[in-house]
Amino acid sequence: MDELILRTVVLQFDGRVLEIFGGPNNDAIRYHVALLKEPDTSEPSRKGRSLVKIGSHAFYLGADEMELLRPFLDRVAEAIRAAR
Repeated sequence: MDELILRTVVLQFDGRVLEIFGGPNNDAIRYHVALLKEPDTSEPSRKGRSLVKIGSHAFYLGADEMELLRPFLDRVAEAIRAAR
């Protein structure tokens, strides 16, 4: 299982199910890759923060966290494409 711990969000991915803990509402949510669209990330704002959208979950991350998140999101996106 892949796990990524960021400042306000924890993500776990087992190849089929993505779990997101935290975020703006401090929620925990699970998504199966067969039911997800590929994650969407925005360009950094003037403050250097990017908006990340995964399913109905959205959160902001700094540039340092985005460096850690990109490879993780690539694995999730690959699994989403494979499930179609």
